[in-house]
Amino acid sequence: MRIIILGVLVIIVLIIIFSSGFTMKEEVFTMSRLRNVYLYLVSFVSLMMILIGVILTVQNITDVIFPTNYYYDSIPYDKTGSLSVEEQENYEENQKRNAENSITESKKNVAKSIAVVLVALPTFGYHWKKVEKEKNEQK
Repeated sequence: MRIIILGVLVIIVLIIIFSSGFTMKEEVFTMSRLRNVYLYLVSFVSLMMILIGVILTVQNITDVIFPTNYYYDSIPYDKTGSLSVEEQENYEENQKRNAENSITESKKNVAKSIAVVLVALPTFGYHWKKVEKEKNEQK
């Protein structure tokens, strides 16, 4: 996923650089143009982080509310045999521990995805305000 985002960013940067070079004709590639590219790229990346963070948050909250067990016992047991009382207790304890660990991991994932959104949101807001401010100054 990160490779795809990085590839898209590289393509966008190249398009902006080449298109600005052809439209500017004799003009020099100024720092303000480079600053605009920077502001748009940071805004784009932070917007993608917000989008991915929100999607992951919803998925992780769903996992916490409706846990699904996708794991199997590592050692198959003989269904016709009988377990001793101690083995049965150990088996049930392991099953409970695995379920608790799964829920704990899901809660950690919710916190991580919310953190991504909380970091990206002010970054996007700051840089997008700068973009809007520069647009208004150019008019």
